[in-house]
Amino acid sequence: MGWKGLAGRSAARTETNRQAWTTLLPGLAAATLTWGAAAQPAFAEEDTDRQGRSLKGPMTLAQAPSDGEAGETITLDPVVVSATRTETPASELTRSVTVVTREEIEEQSQIDRNLSSILGKTVPGLSPSTQSLSTFGQTLRGREFLTLIDGVPQSTPLRSASRDLNTIDPSAIERIEVVRGGTAAYGFGATGGLINIVTRRPEDGAVNVFSEAGLRLSTEHPGDSLEWNTTHSLSGRQGQIDYLISGAFVDRQSFFDADGDRIPPDPLGVQGGLADTEEWNLLGKLGAESDDGQQRVELTANHFRILQDTDYTFGTGDPDNGVKTPAVKGSFNAEDPGTKNTLVNLTYDNADVWDSAVQLQAYYGDLTARFAKFPGFAQTEILSEKIGSRATVDTPLELGSVPLTLTWGLDYLHDETVQEGIDGPTVVPEMEQDAFAGFLEVEVPVGDWAALRSGVRREHIRLDVADVVNRNGIAVEGGDLRFNETLFNASAIVFLTDQVELFGGFSQGFSVADIGRAIRDGTATRAEDLESDAQKVDNYEIGVRGNFSGVSASLAGFYSESENGTTFDPDLNIVKQPERIWGVEATLEAAPHDQWLVGSTATWLEGEIDLDDDGSFEEDLPSTRVPPIKLTGYVEYSPFDWWTNRLQALYSGSRNPDSTQFGGRDVDGYVLFDFYSSIDAGPGDLIIGVENLFNEDYFPIVSQAAAASYSFTKGPGRTVSLTYSIKW
Repeated sequence: MGWKGLAGRSAARTETNRQAWTTLLPGLAAATLTWGAAAQPAFAEEDTDRQGRSLKGPMTLAQAPSDGEAGETITLDPVVVSATRTETPASELTRSVTVVTREEIEEQSQIDRNLSSILGKTVPGLSPSTQSLSTFGQTLRGREFLTLIDGVPQSTPLRSASRDLNTIDPSAIERIEVVRGGTAAYGFGATGGLINIVTRRPEDGAVNVFSEAGLRLSTEHPGDSLEWNTTHSLSGRQGQIDYLISGAFVDRQSFFDADGDRIPPDPLGVQGGLADTEEWNLLGKLGAESDDGQQRVELTANHFRILQDTDYTFGTGDPDNGVKTPAVKGSFNAEDPGTKNTLVNLTYDNADVWDSAVQLQAYYGDLTARFAKFPGFAQTEILSEKIGSRATVDTPLELGSVPLTLTWGLDYLHDETVQEGIDGPTVVPEMEQDAFAGFLEVEVPVGDWAALRSGVRREHIRLDVADVVNRNGIAVEGGDLRFNETLFNASAIVFLTDQVELFGGFSQGFSVADIGRAIRDGTATRAEDLESDAQKVDNYEIGVRGNFSGVSASLAGFYSESENGTTFDPDLNIVKQPERIWGVEATLEAAPHDQWLVGSTATWLEGEIDLDDDGSFEEDLPSTRVPPIKLTGYVEYSPFDWWTNRLQALYSGSRNPDSTQFGGRDVDGYVLFDFYSSIDAGPGDLIIGVENLFNEDYFPIVSQAAAASYSFTKGPGRTVSLTYSIKW
């Protein structure tokens, strides 16, 4: 790839991975966020934000000499974020957003295709991967997050399936936008933040064809660990029409730990596993533009399916004596577990409707999450069907001589969810939700030294719950539950110098919580008794960021609190009590030489719960909610134009919480190294990926924290992948 390609990726990262810039910014970031790696800035007078400040800032990485040609300029497309409701350049971000680019996704997926692993290694504030199909135990700043694909909800908050990050293949993704802290921008469950997955976009040119094929295996047990995958796409633009068709297939065998022992195919008991699975993903897009791009309509459809057909299940381990849960022959399943997800999304954009930009969206989603069977219980599956719409309007105004921007709109979501028994009774009621929300946000500059942003969102939720006999044999009377909440946010940014900015803000999030599970496992005899279990979260942030002689760095702190936080007692019964979480995030990134890139992140947080509701906060939150300290780092080196290498590391520390909750056991630290190498070979690229390079023998956080005999499983040992890709 060489410096030219490396500089392009670096400039994109320094634009988007302002994890101290955008990650810590709950307010307006309408300032220079495009940070370069050399001392001399290059500004373009016509590129300014709404306050008239430059959007480009130092951009010298993109102007670095390439292949011996001094002064050659690399033109980069501006990074646009849609998690703020309106498509906004990274330089104008008004929320705490980290963007994982297409280049990073492609690179990381050569090491591990599991999306929760990709994000766990690249996004501060997000817990490391559980090494399974489930995100149970993987939190964002210690709280649940809402996952969207092109704005279509993937989370199932009425009865959590914890499959949010495994409902689409990485090959179908253009970028991922992660908003930390509760946000009302999309609402309806985003108490800890949101992860918006943006699907691939068509490439320029009439016809573009891409093909890729690869294999992956464990170095400790090559025979039964072979995985192969293939991806193909066709896209293009012809006049005002553009299109894309993309398909992926993955066939996996078993996973093995550093000792060469087979890991149970469902390492978290029955939450879902990736071993012995077949995976399909098919994405289709059709778009049309008119009026020189002023209007656009786009139809997107995506279908994802992963099914597990295995001859193994979990045995019994002994966590107290360090004996891991073994994989044993046999299966309890009545039907193959897995996930099926279909979404259809239709959007219409008009850049000029009475001087306002308007976006309309209508969507449909159908998600099935089928669990494996746990001995003594029925095998179940969660069925969730959603229909929704959004209207977003961006209106520029002037108040005297002060330019303002109003962003306002309406949301609607209809959600039908149930957890059905496959070979036994259904103990979770059918639930039907209708949710409406209106929101308004205003952006106000304060001279050229500061900016303010404030907003309000009003949510009205009606939930119809059917009668059911729950798992405890209690007849629960259904009913209509009503939730009406007003959510606020306010934030500010102060430009201390040309290199340093100070920011801080407040935001709120709201969720009706996992009411299906509360009914299934609880003692309430009426669904209406659970109305008070809904949760509102208050989030606060303050931080500083700067760019100094080619090095960008940031530091920020956050704090959140809620009256109805959710944990589980040792018997996995839901506990709803006051809780608070606080922490620090930091980032560092630099290009010390033309052929080198280095970067790192750090995340530390802690949390407490008030089990007696007396204000004493007598226990720590368990590590399934609050992970240990996480440090990441990478070094990327391109010795030649045709060869790029990357060595990256993730350190997860130890934690010894004072907790009686499920997930409250002690956690030991571990360090994982990965390696990536891409070589131009003939008409395409030959890519080598190595996960767990030094074959670290470790237990993932959730396995240690839960310390359950059926899920005390180790993480995968060293695995090697070899892939060849070509553009036709």
